[in-house]
Amino acid sequence: TGPFDGHDIAGIERALRNAREFDGPIVVHVLTQKGRGYAPAENDPIKCLHDLGEAKPGSYPAAFTEAVIKEAEHRPELVTITAAMPDSTGLLPFKERFPDRFFDVGIAEQHAVTASAGMAMAGLRPVVAIYSTFLTRAMDQLNLDVGLHGQPVVLCVDRAGITGPDGASHHGVLDMVLLSKVPGMTIFAPSSYRELGVMLHDALELCTDGPAALRWPRTMPPDESTVPGGLGDEVGSGLSARKVRAGRDLCILAVGKMLAPARAAAEALASDGLEATVWDVRVVKPLDEEMLADAAAHSHVITVEDGYREGGAGSAIADRLSQLHEGDRGPDLTVLGVPVRFIPHGKPDDILASLGLDADGIAATARARLAPGHG
Repeated sequence: TGPFDGHDIAGIERALRNAREFDGPIVVHVLTQKGRGYAPAENDPIKCLHDLGEAKPGSYPAAFTEAVIKEAEHRPELVTITAAMPDSTGLLPFKERFPDRFFDVGIAEQHAVTASAGMAMAGLRPVVAIYSTFLTRAMDQLNLDVGLHGQPVVLCVDRAGITGPDGASHHGVLDMVLLSKVPGMTIFAPSSYRELGVMLHDALELCTDGPAALRWPRTMPPDESTVPGGLGDEVGSGLSARKVRAGRDLCILAVGKMLAPARAAAEALASDGLEATVWDVRVVKPLDEEMLADAAAHSHVITVEDGYREGGAGSAIADRLSQLHEGDRGPDLTVLGVPVRFIPHGKPDDILASLGLDADGIAATARARLAPGHG
């Protein structure tokens, strides 16, 4: 029945009473205007004040904007898809530059992913920009429409990891666990602004027989001035991990944004006379065999990620290291990540610190593991 005016309360009550008289299922079609009656929302035609602002300069979405436009200029087959999030994912400049290659499907993540599979089958290269917490709604489509058919769809997963002020429902802690279980999936985790552009290019260039995902956090990329030793021109390439520090006492394997606190932890440990090797994992799936071999040569290994620790990157690394040692004890391995529980609203740095996922927490874990008599 319908459509009905969703702002006519008496009319909606009549429609619902009438619907109740039907035997079996019935759809009541109601039209509403988001933000109706609140002038700031009514004057925001794109999102009706759903959230605030566009991609900030220097942010990961800004890096994505720059990279996807650059790639589209050289790849006429590249198209972008969003599910009602064109501005906060950084796609509005792409829409202005390539209006015929931009698709906003509305609040319909399942449709966005299945549509991307159809576009890929037709020879296009779809790039789907989506928040981590919303991607979980479309896992069936990603697994069976994209993955099963080996389609080269690129997922750009924003708000991955601990998001903080967006609330308990928006923490992106499931994406690595779920994406890593899709056969043929490649997962990139950029640790800096420049790495995102490199990884988008490599995903389009190398991942032609199945889907790829890039995941990045809500927080800003690390500022070079705050990173011990600076960032310089440090970027990786292809599907390889990147060794950023060498040490003899333990090995820290850091995923995405966790590289910065891992490096800071290594510097703090050095002041205690403990030398840590640090790797930027870069590609969560498939894992770099050179990185694994180097980690296996250490007596202690710590993995650090900002997603669920059970079933995530650290679990996969632990599994591969156990295979390398074929029954031998191998290194003492500790997996640091988010516990499987609902994480409340809060500042991301405060939440990560409370979970032991900041520099102090990583260093404290390392000291405890290296203490005499441990294990």
